[in-house]
Formats: sequence, structure tokens, C-alpha cells
Amino acid sequence: MNAVEVLAERERRMRDDTDYRAKVERFDSELAERTRQAREAEQPILRDLAGIGIDVDSVWNLYKIPDAGPKAIPVLLSHLVRDYPDRVLDGIGSALSDKSARAHWTELKTLYTETDNAVVRDRLAAAMSACAIKAHYEDLLSFVRAEVLGETRIYFLRPINRIGNRISPGTGRAIIASLANNPVMGKEARAILAGRAPNE
Repeated sequence: MNAVEVLAERERRMRDDTDYRAKVERFDSELAERTRQAREAEQPILRDLAGIGIDVDSVWNLYKIPDAGPKAIPVLLSHLVRDYPDRVLDGIGSALSDKSARAHWTELKTLYTETDNAVVRDRLAAAMSACAIKAHYEDLLSFVRAEVLGETRIYFLRPINRIGNRISPGTGRAIIASLANNPVMGKEARAILAGRAPNE
């Protein structure tokens, strides 16, 4: 079915199928409540951001403010270690995926290796992979070797490949090749070796 047919079928079921309608309404209501709770929970972050001149209605919308990163990163890091719902932590961590986070590498690394929160660890790995440079190469290698860091290590394979190959042709690729049969990172390693983009 195309999109128009899917929507028409949904409308028909909403009109004719009371059980389906009740499920959809319950789902929509629960989603609205989770969204309300997350909006309420993130108010302390938004107040602190406003205090440094960054007015935003949600941490998820920070990307819409050009050049907010350098000022926002310290605030985001201070809140990332607090007790927030996962949805809010996800938003904070996603906002850290900015090149300006590079200046806070040591703090990112410490939080990444010490947190027990899976959402926080995932978002920190994504942020570090986005801002990693040659100076961080040994850290990237140490992350990949640390099995305790789990699946989040996958984020570091592409920067290892890119940076390693710039350091010396084939260096990064050799490391990726050595991980091709790894039970956690093997699929991504093979995708990199085959020249495929992420999620292909």
C-alpha cells in the first residue's frame, strides 16, 4: 500500500473498529503524557541554558540555534549526570553531538567510561565519535578494546578507520579488519571494509 492507502485504511479502522480505536486512543494518550512529563522534567536544563542566553523550548531543539554549542556544552554535561528520565537524557546527550564538544574530551571520556546508564553511555559515544580527531586516536582504540563498554564501541569504528588511515595509509583499515569477526562490532566492521555507509 502507498501512503494514501495506509492513511485511508487507518481512518476506516478508526471509524469502524472500536477495539482498534480504543488502542490508538490509549497509545496517543500515553504518548502525550510521556511527552508532558519529559517537558516538565527538562525545565531545570532549560532554565540553566536561558541563564547563559540560550532560550530554547526543548533541549532537542538546541541544534536550531547556530553556534550555541560552545556555551551549551558545559551546561549539558552538568545535567547529564543528574537523575532525569531516559528521554531527557537522550535529548541532552544528542545535543552534545557538536564539534565544540571536542574541547571537553576529557570530561566526555570520564563520563563515558564511568556511567552505568545505557542511554548516557550511548549518547556520549555518539558525541565523541562525531568530534574525535587525531589526538584522540589512542582513546578510541582503548574504547574498542574495553568489552565492558558493550555495543556503544561500534560508534568508534568509523573514526578509527578515518583517523588511522590519515596517520598512515591502511592503519585504520587494518584495525577494522581485525574486528570483522567480532560478535559485537563485526557487522559494522564488515560494512566499513565494504565501503558501505552507516545503516546500509
